[in-house]
Amino acid sequence: MSERSFEVVLGLIGAGNVAVGLLALLAPDTFFEGIGKYGVENSHYVGDAGAFIAAYGFAVLVAIRNPSWRVPVLGLGAIWYGLHAINHAFDTGQASSEARGWADTISIALIGVLLAYLAKVARRLPGPAGEAPR
Repeated sequence: MSERSFEVVLGLIGAGNVAVGLLALLAPDTFFEGIGKYGVENSHYVGDAGAFIAAYGFAVLVAIRNPSWRVPVLGLGAIWYGLHAINHAFDTGQASSEARGWADTISIALIGVLLAYLAKVARRLPGPAGEAPR
């Protein structure tokens, strides 16, 4: 993977997390109804989760221009999404349907795997100025 394509992937991941996070933070009821309808709605906690999701997205965006951030930020994301998937696996029955619960669980787990892979790639990829892999 080239440095440029890696930056594009980071941009997409960062922007996606910022968008989802801001939706949860600024419109928690909309987020709950459309994306995170598990259990009983609590707008405060949805907003709290949104703040973390947005912050993670901003960290990924910063990592585009700060290669030393890439491995730790992507590694943190892999752990977070992995734990998030485990949490969803226990609550599949609380989704709008069992199929939706498992689809969410699997998609979240796959994002975690992707982030772990990207952290591995980031360790081998030369930085923007062509410096040696980390």
